[in-house]
Amino acid sequence: MGKDFIHFFGTTGNKDIFFKKIRSAGGLYFCVDDTNIIIDPGINTFYKYLHTYENKLDGIILSHIHIDHLNDLNIFVELMTDGGECKHGTLLVPNQAIEQKVLYPYVMDFPENLEITKANSSYQIKNVEIISSIEHKHSVENYGFKIKTKYHTIGLVTDTAYFLELLDSYKGCEILIMNVPYYIQDKQKPKHLDIPATEEFIKAIEPKKVILTHFNCNILNSNPIMLAEKLSKKYGIEVISAEDDMILEL
Repeated sequence: MGKDFIHFFGTTGNKDIFFKKIRSAGGLYFCVDDTNIIIDPGINTFYKYLHTYENKLDGIILSHIHIDHLNDLNIFVELMTDGGECKHGTLLVPNQAIEQKVLYPYVMDFPENLEITKANSSYQIKNVEIISSIEHKHSVENYGFKIKTKYHTIGLVTDTAYFLELLDSYKGCEILIMNVPYYIQDKQKPKHLDIPATEEFIKAIEPKKVILTHFNCNILNSNPIMLAEKLSKKYGIEVISAEDDMILEL
């Protein structure tokens, strides 16, 4: 395994897929520039992390308060801070996490830094700069992020309907990680991206690499591996369909 990598603990947020054990839910682990960050610690993330890595967390990021993204949030805060005994690390969450108390009040003082996400803002987690996006169009307050390391700018496009202004938040990213639950969007009021929206990102951002993840039945039934291959050939870039526990070396 290379020095810098991203671990995809799970690749679905859909309860039916998770309950039927077709795919795992779970978040992302960024090990970049000697900085260790958990993003969107959904169901199973804590168990998998604890059985795979040493406790060297520098930060935790939450995009929004849906359970498939936050289920293990509070226990990760405890882990990062040794149950509050060691005031350490940065926690970056939307204001709704505090307003609705999905971040338990008793852990709020545990991290060294508690940051409230605002649109188009910059934050620092050890050696890594985190830049929040415009607010996404979802059913709750939600942001994506640019993760800027010494050698890479990685865009994390979390759950959102597609809208044109969204693209500006991810310009300059050579790697895009995109939550794409749909092959073709089938909802009258979309809350997520599909493959046509993904193509708009590719054309506007011109990344070198795209990773598709966070699948539901709609895209799984359309074979995301084949869809990724078609996008790779069409645009001449590397497009990957993520698998559970995939490790992407940087």
